[in-house]
Amino acid sequence: MRGILLHVSVIVIAVMIGGQALADAAPSPQATPANPTGEVITLKIEGWTCASCEKDIRRALLAVPGVKQVDVRYALGGAVVTIESNRVSQEQLIKAVASAGNILASYRATVIPNGTLAAQASEKSEGWKWFGNLFK
Repeated sequence: MRGILLHVSVIVIAVMIGGQALADAAPSPQATPANPTGEVITLKIEGWTCASCEKDIRRALLAVPGVKQVDVRYALGGAVVTIESNRVSQEQLIKAVASAGNILASYRATVIPNGTLAAQASEKSEGWKWFGNLFK
């Protein structure tokens, strides 16, 4: 029994370190140039439990008329949405994220200032950096 617990602990730690390495390697959504004919809205998303939730949220946001492009990233904790100006409201995007939920997950979105999503994600991961440094 102790051996199984040890294996599970090692797997959890490896996933945490690997996920952080992928998040650090991923380009920042704020580095993507905004479409000059559209408006960019950044959403912080809560309630998701894994990276596979991205597809549900992406699908729901793209279903909103007037949404041009969506960049959803679990590792950063949110989405950067390019919309047609004056056609989509922030409330519509928030409702779309909430509608992507199911029995197992309920998503909540809040609008945050553009360019702050990556900063918030790095602040959140600061607490685990010491752990990753143990294996360098």
